[in-house]
This record gives sequence, structure tokens and C-alpha cells, in this order.
Amino acid sequence: MQVLGLCRFSYLGHGGFKVMHETLDERRAYLYAPARMEDRFRQFEAITLPSVAGQTDPDFEFLVVIGECFPDSYRARLEGLVRDVPQVRIRAYPPLRHRTAMAQALDDHRRDIDAPCLQFRLDDDDGMARDFIARYREVADDTESLWRKHPAVAVDFNTGYVFRCGQRGIEVSPFQFAYSAIALGVIVAPGHREGIMHFGHHKLWTVMPTITVPGEDMMLRGHNDFNDSRAKPGAKQFRYQPLDADEEAYFKARFNIDNARVREIFSAPPP
Repeated sequence: MQVLGLCRFSYLGHGGFKVMHETLDERRAYLYAPARMEDRFRQFEAITLPSVAGQTDPDFEFLVVIGECFPDSYRARLEGLVRDVPQVRIRAYPPLRHRTAMAQALDDHRRDIDAPCLQFRLDDDDGMARDFIARYREVADDTESLWRKHPAVAVDFNTGYVFRCGQRGIEVSPFQFAYSAIALGVIVAPGHREGIMHFGHHKLWTVMPTITVPGEDMMLRGHNDFNDSRAKPGAKQFRYQPLDADEEAYFKARFNIDNARVREIFSAPPP
């Protein structure tokens, strides 16, 4: 079974962000503002990329989707970060509707329409446990009789942490949430194309069968100054705690997150 992951990295398109803009030029200015991009790169380097690179099952592809107008200096920096992670593919798309572009990226990289495709998404400030791919594939194997009967089936690992990063390293709050965009997959059955980007992640349970896997620390959900979910009125506030020595060891083993490296990344001056 092919496993395809997707990460939107400041993709310039229509929709996809809760922060609204009247024109693409306004959105371009917002997305590529130096302070925002510096935050995106630090989050991606400290959290997202290590969790991708540390997967115990390396048999997957991870598409990092950018806009065709992504500035050259930022693209060079991104290419430098992912150079040693063979699963990563950087792909540029024109300014389409957000879901259209993301679905197209997945479709473009699907090897065989007549084979099942395990799709997942991960924002550029989120992370996943090192065994996410392995466990996702295992659940798909165990439930083949279900997804053979449906065009798509969702798999939701709903437990983990909300976190924030800074000069003190990573600070966390335990978190359990149904159908978050992190550690959530959609098994697309053979012969079908509508996958994880054709539906809102919070509404997957209304359009397809779902499998919920609680009790495993599988997701890291980032909260930061540029986090899109904070734009929602009444967004929940969390109590964050720094990691002690035992927790640092656990996060390294579970998520491939090195807290000393997090502190280093967030203490360094902008390039």
C-alpha cells in the first residue's frame, strides 16, 4: 500500500486559511512576511521535519507543497533543510483553490489508481510519533475487510500534546481531540480518488466510516503566534509545562524531538 503525506508550506492560493485576504497580493504579503516565514522555518525544522525523518517505517512519500511564486531564497533554505530526508518531495503549484491544489498534489503522486493509498496530512508546525506510518499501515491491514467495501475510510489517532516552542525549548499540554488534522489518515480504496483533501478533517465522520485509535501519544499540535487555529473566536487556551529530563528522553524516543536542538533553533538570530 502506497503511503502519501502532504504538508502545505505557505502555499499561495485561494482559501485554506482562516485569516482572510481580499486579494492574492495581500495574501502573498502576509504569507511571505519575514517574521512569519522565520517562525514557519523554525517550527518546521524543530518539530515537523524530525518527526518525518524519524519514522520507524521509511516506506512513504511526504509532499511539501509551495506556491510557484515562493521566493527563491526561501526555497533554497527549504531545500537545504530537507536534503537528507529522502521521503520529502518539494512541489510547486499555481494559485488554485486550496483543496484543489492539495488534492492534485496527492493525485499527481499516486502510483496506481487500482491499489489502495494511505493518505495523511501534517501542517508545517505539527509533528507525529515515530511509529505513525507503521501503526497506520498496521490498522489498514487489520481493517481491510472494511475499506474494501467503501471508497474511503478515516483512521484517527486522537491523543498527544499541544505544544509551543521558544528559547526554553518545547512546552506541552496533554491533548485529546477527535479528527484533528494531525495523526489522521484516510485510506483511499482501489479505483477511487477522493481522499483526505477532498473533505474537511473535522467532518470526515459525516461522509465515511472512521476508525478511532485512542491512548497512543501520536500527535503534536503546534500553537504559536502564526498558528491558523488561533484565529478562531473562542479558541481554547492551554496550560503549558516545560519538559523535565525524563520527558525530554520520552519526546526524543517517541517523536524524534531533541529539546536541546529546539532551544538552539529558537535562540538563534534570524539568518
